[in-house]
Amino acid sequence: MKFMMTVLAALAPGLAVAQETAPPRCDYGEVHENAPPETAQFDFLIGDYQIFLHQWQGENWSPALPGKTARWNGWYGLGGMAIVDEWFNPDPAQDPDAPRGVNVRMYDPDAQEWDMMWIATGGRQVQDLRAKVIDGVLTMWQEYPDRPNFRAEFIIDDADQWSRITYGKDDNDEWVKTFKLAAVRIPCDAE
Repeated sequence: MKFMMTVLAALAPGLAVAQETAPPRCDYGEVHENAPPETAQFDFLIGDYQIFLHQWQGENWSPALPGKTARWNGWYGLGGMAIVDEWFNPDPAQDPDAPRGVNVRMYDPDAQEWDMMWIATGGRQVQDLRAKVIDGVLTMWQEYPDRPNFRAEFIIDDADQWSRITYGKDDNDEWVKTFKLAAVRIPCDAE
């Protein structure tokens, strides 16, 4: 069953009215009792989220770009030892043939960082991503194929909202914000 979700300005300031979304999964599994405690660093991904895109305008973020919204959902996989998350752009309710990808995230206690493998229908090439907390911020980069001009940070606003801010290098080889994926939880009791 499809449903409409309206994002109230008080709940998510600056976000546009939500587009139609596919029903949430609502079965997210549980973290394994022997999973590294750092697994909690990415537990904000557990759930279903509607994604709004914002562009950096040099001084602040644009309002949410109009049109379709993306979908990001996550759950505990591999018996609770990993976090698996899917990306759809746009949400499958808006386009059942939407491009999509899947990521498997596992924390490596020896390296003290996250190992992640991403594959999507568009590129069909596995990407090796890594992440760790740097200066108090969960930061991600790409190892393979080599992508030295990419970095992303995850900012958790509250239990129902988080953002991924993507950076690129400018002409002076400085990191600059490029866009933000603003996530708003789709509640399991929504109809």
